[in-house]
Amino acid sequence: MKSICAIYDSYGVPAEVVKPVSKDVEAPKFGQVLIKLERASINPSDLGMIGGSYGRLRALPAIGGREGVGTIAALGGGVENFKVGERVRIPEEPGVWRQYQTAEADGLVRVPSDIPADMACQSFVNPPTALLILDSFKDLKPGDWVIQNGASSALGRFMIQICASRGIKTVNMVRRAEDRRAELEAIGADIVVDEAAFDAKQIKAQTGKGPILGLNQIGGESVSNMIKAMGEGGTVVTIGGMTGQPIKFPTRFLIFNGLTLCGFWWDKWQKTHAKEEVDAVYAKVFDLVEKGVLKAPVDSVFALEKVSDALARASQNSRFGKVLLSFD
Repeated sequence: MKSICAIYDSYGVPAEVVKPVSKDVEAPKFGQVLIKLERASINPSDLGMIGGSYGRLRALPAIGGREGVGTIAALGGGVENFKVGERVRIPEEPGVWRQYQTAEADGLVRVPSDIPADMACQSFVNPPTALLILDSFKDLKPGDWVIQNGASSALGRFMIQICASRGIKTVNMVRRAEDRRAELEAIGADIVVDEAAFDAKQIKAQTGKGPILGLNQIGGESVSNMIKAMGEGGTVVTIGGMTGQPIKFPTRFLIFNGLTLCGFWWDKWQKTHAKEEVDAVYAKVFDLVEKGVLKAPVDSVFALEKVSDALARASQNSRFGKVLLSFD
């Protein structure tokens, strides 16, 4: 049978190099299943992989996409722990953006059927990152403060929502704060501050002793300002550098305030931890979605055949929410 796949033969501008191509897909063999795409997300890391700038790249020609859900359309011999119609995470490799794919049944992640597809397909990158940053670096208690830049991103929204559910307060650095304040406060943000008007002393005054955990997605001057607002012994975790600007850490805060600066990469965490541990993180994410703690806006949904248009939209800063791909 044929399957439409979003393929790129060279690294470059995603909307220009990724094309929908019809490819043969094999019937599932012993121990395999055939998965049909339901929804897939487009993340900044997808754009980085296609552009050739991400921390790991796929060999060319490659299929795009890292995050999505599908339903099992057929079973190969010997598969007894899944049935046709069940929803699963589409395996990240060798690429998610395709109509059908065969996959080994062992290792698949079962996804609750009661989770809306638009949210289910966004559950495998940003929510686990938010959870692990909150749980791995500081023993946060209700009333503690977390600060983050890029707070209007998908990851930023998930951080706000999880913190609010735990009674943890957040300082949220964004561009054009007046356009974002009401939206972020509605999901639990405590302080929303414009990057251009950021005042570290004011933030410290508003938060008492200052935030003890920081999330940096931006880099450049933004994280330098964040560091100046951190409380004694705080930790700043970097997961991205959207501006591409070098990070200049104010030395005196490292020495006299005992700050810790470190990085986190969900991709590496998955590879260095047992499947049971990874599954446990996903189970926490699904539970938060089912309880209504985690929600995410969707900007638009494109048919897989329109992947170039979807990537063009995903590259625009004016959008609100994720761009998704689907196939009917």
